[in-house]
Amino acid sequence: MKDKQAPLIQLKREISQTVDYWVCYRVGRTLYQVSVQEQANGQTNEGEVTTERFPFYAGMKKRMRQLAEEKEALGFRPLTEEERAAHVIDEPEESSLDPAFFKPAVRLAWMLLGLGILLFVLPYERLNNFAFGLGLYVWYETFRQAGLPKNFRRYFHGMFGSLMVLQVLSAFELEREVQPYYATLSVLSAVMLLLLVVQYHWKETDQIAQGESVRIRKIKEYTDFEE
Repeated sequence: MKDKQAPLIQLKREISQTVDYWVCYRVGRTLYQVSVQEQANGQTNEGEVTTERFPFYAGMKKRMRQLAEEKEALGFRPLTEEERAAHVIDEPEESSLDPAFFKPAVRLAWMLLGLGILLFVLPYERLNNFAFGLGLYVWYETFRQAGLPKNFRRYFHGMFGSLMVLQVLSAFELEREVQPYYATLSVLSAVMLLLLVVQYHWKETDQIAQGESVRIRKIKEYTDFEE
């Protein structure tokens, strides 16, 4: 078990001829629970991986402690240092982005870019409301993506907070003053969405190229062997 995805909780219970392991850890905003049972004859039965996804990081540690207390009430105990050093369970990788997200992401990026340009050139205060509504929609769509990279996740959460601040300032009749900030935020968000799409396709192309390279190398080695 890799400990780099902290916090990590590992518990163990021994009953007769069986040993039960329970592991709880987080990857991003997803909480994982994994159970494994080892028989005296060496047979291992791995249970299903249970996941819980949280909208924010707040509350995850409390939930982990609650789950650990429930397990300890059933007779589980923390692992010793020697037991922690042993390999017990493989961690599943964090979910990847859904490819279906990128087509609407491109459309949203162009809409944000166009709206940002209009906000820069047209002193029309009602455009602020459109920027606020579109920004909230973009935040909601990105928030729903389980495999969103950490840097992009932080940016769009920051964008959400900035939109709230600008909306409060607008309520104090500062629409004209906040309009350049709405424009800048719209353009930056459009750029971030396009970067997200480009990064995904770059990684996908790189993986395909690596796969082709391995396949060609294996064919060449097989040909050399036949000769």
